[in-house]
Amino acid sequence: MATNPILSNRFIEGHFDQGKSLLTVHWFPTTYDMEVNEYKEVVLEIADLIKEKRIQRWMGYSKDYAFVITPEMQEWISGEFNQKLIAGGLKKMAIIIPADYIANLSVQQAVGEMEKQQEEGYETRYFDNPEKAESWLLEG
Repeated sequence: MATNPILSNRFIEGHFDQGKSLLTVHWFPTTYDMEVNEYKEVVLEIADLIKEKRIQRWMGYSKDYAFVITPEMQEWISGEFNQKLIAGGLKKMAIIIPADYIANLSVQQAVGEMEKQQEEGYETRYFDNPEKAESWLLEG
């Protein structure tokens, strides 16, 4: 089944495969110029979509992701944003590792903070290969 484009702006493009309950989000290099409020708007739009469509699996293709997540933003992600994902029914999230090491570290730290806040949440794993990530998302 072909995926349907469902999100698109200068920072991301998202496709939804309803049959797999899989949202694939590609982050663009333009995230280098992203402001904090723009980041929040984008990820909240993703969280709203997950809730609206009852999406269970999210693959974040972040190899071109360049927005550096500050410690303050990590707290917001692990709190408000994380709770929206859990409430929306997300079961699994796979992150394709960014090419930029500093951005990669900030993504891992933010997700680490999210995992600390999860009691009954979703699983998160890192991959460098989208095919392996999708296989993991679809198992079980």
